[in-house]
Amino acid sequence: MTAPVERSFRDDSVRSRRSEWWERLVVAHLAVLIVGTSWGFGGQAPWVRHLLAIWGTVGIALLVMVAGRRSVRGESLRQLLGHLWPLLAFDALVLVSAWNPSTELMQSGSEAFFRHVTPRWPWLPSSARPDLSLAELWQFNGIVLSCYNALFVLQGRRRLRQLLYVVAANAIALAVFGSLQKLIHADGLWFGRVKSPNDFFFATFVYHNHWGAFTLLNAGACLALVFHALRRGQHRDLWHSPVLGGAVATLLLAATAPLSGSRSSSVLLALFLGGALAHFLVRLARARRAHHESSALPIAGIVLVAALAAAGILALSRNVIAVRTQATVRQLEDMRHETTLNQRLRLYRDTWTMAAARPVFGWGLETYANVFMIYNSAPDPGPGGWKPFYAEAHNDWLQALAEVGFVGTGLLVLLGLAPLRAVAWRRVDSLVPRYLLAGCGLVLLYAAMEFPSPIRP
Repeated sequence: MTAPVERSFRDDSVRSRRSEWWERLVVAHLAVLIVGTSWGFGGQAPWVRHLLAIWGTVGIALLVMVAGRRSVRGESLRQLLGHLWPLLAFDALVLVSAWNPSTELMQSGSEAFFRHVTPRWPWLPSSARPDLSLAELWQFNGIVLSCYNALFVLQGRRRLRQLLYVVAANAIALAVFGSLQKLIHADGLWFGRVKSPNDFFFATFVYHNHWGAFTLLNAGACLALVFHALRRGQHRDLWHSPVLGGAVATLLLAATAPLSGSRSSSVLLALFLGGALAHFLVRLARARRAHHESSALPIAGIVLVAALAAAGILALSRNVIAVRTQATVRQLEDMRHETTLNQRLRLYRDTWTMAAARPVFGWGLETYANVFMIYNSAPDPGPGGWKPFYAEAHNDWLQALAEVGFVGTGLLVLLGLAPLRAVAWRRVDSLVPRYLLAGCGLVLLYAAMEFPSPIRP
């Protein structure tokens, strides 16, 4: 009886070491993916997109190997398929559309252009630019499946928190980098060494609204870690715990939203931090009441510190805020003359018209910029003028409907909801997932009025 027992312990130890190795590998892969994408112009440069797709393929290979190991051990892969069937269906939709093009390449002298034609199978999904659809699908799968490794490989919360620490530290480093760049009035990325295609850039992000969405997501990660440290306790008092450092880091990150000039994300971030502060004060009041202590003085002190921090952020960003305020006043004046508002409403209306033309499967993934030119109803500016060109719809939800239709958009929503439906939320007492989801929810709300997602879908 002794030998089998010793062999069993030895086998368990080997499996434990192998699992530990796989977890470290997944954390390292995701850390490189997140850090590399954020420092590589937010994934916007073409060469970064190629590297991102290749690195994402490594993540896909990791997931396949993990699934193979589980299958060999006799473990069911039903959970994996239960989460990923919307992605498989979405992939099938895009692949079919790529083999059913709705355009053909025409040559006129030395110029080449695409001409819209009736697809070979009109009742199937089709794409106006199969090459762009396939490239985007490759990148999208690499990102999604790499992130799913965290769900299927990381067994304990400790590894997930390690990943969150990497995410938060990376965001703080970028916030410091971007603030220094802004304060010295750099005229381009990397302290002016790289010309930005957009005047409103921040840190390594070519567009301030992308940075704004980045701060919302990472503020959720920072707040999640702060409340986790607060819940654990194990420190002499609040001032000798990681809570104070985490709060300062979160405020540093939050200060970059108005400094970047992103108005919408600044408002959303202020609401987010205000809600977190109210949550913290309620918890503090309950804890003090449980110990029969007055909470008036500590609450007043914290509110005063928060007010001073907000004043400091506004003072630091006063020049940018002044410029953006003037722009807002001009836009409000234009709205009175039905200029700016009409432009944005016309863009939304034309995008909806484009989506309504092919409501089931859309025009094809990543085809918006090409197809929308047909539906752009902006008035012709006349001889020598330029009709506005829109590469994005300024509304990610409408753009998704235009590109992949109601079926594709529905599958993407189901893909996001699949992990959430599998969680017994009544048993979850940690605030970490709740604050992470709050940050994601704000970005989804933001996507209804802007295009905060530098990488789609």
